[in-house]
Amino acid sequence: MSYANTEVAQIAAISSNRCIGKNNELPWHISADLQHFKSMTTKANDGAIQGIVIMGRKTFESMGSRPLPKRVSFIISSQLDYAEQKGLVGKSNAYVVHNLDDALTQAASLAHGAHLDTIWVIGGERVFKEAMMYTDRIELTHVDTEITDGDAFYPNIPDDFIVSEESEQMHDDKSGLDFKFMTYKIKAAE
Repeated sequence: MSYANTEVAQIAAISSNRCIGKNNELPWHISADLQHFKSMTTKANDGAIQGIVIMGRKTFESMGSRPLPKRVSFIISSQLDYAEQKGLVGKSNAYVVHNLDDALTQAASLAHGAHLDTIWVIGGERVFKEAMMYTDRIELTHVDTEITDGDAFYPNIPDDFIVSEESEQMHDDKSGLDFKFMTYKIKAAE
């Protein structure tokens, strides 16, 4: 798969019924998961850019409409004046694009120049689904809970992905939730 020789990876935290969001927020707060997300999407690098993330407009707004520190954000929005609305014109850490192909093409070019080997797709539901055909690796935090009133869900993982790594079950004292980190990669052709 990959995109212009750059690995495309998705990262998300999902409930047992695949929920990833509720009212444009994460349905839980698990510090270890947020730390995992940060360590996966930023990589110590000589350059100023330590990671590249692609997300939809709603995901960007759920993070306070601010680009993530040390990472370049590509925000997909169909609103032609979205960059102006959010004060992102001329920023070097956030770019508004109007479709996933543009986001992947520009992100892959930037990744190559910044010597980063992974582009991270970080949500939401529609962006995850559209990007699946380009995805080489999926990093999921499986949260052991059912969210009955969620409104954003992670797509089904295609059959050609297999679990390549799995952490021990962990417990978050604050939320009372159990969770584990799992890595999925595409099965090698036989």
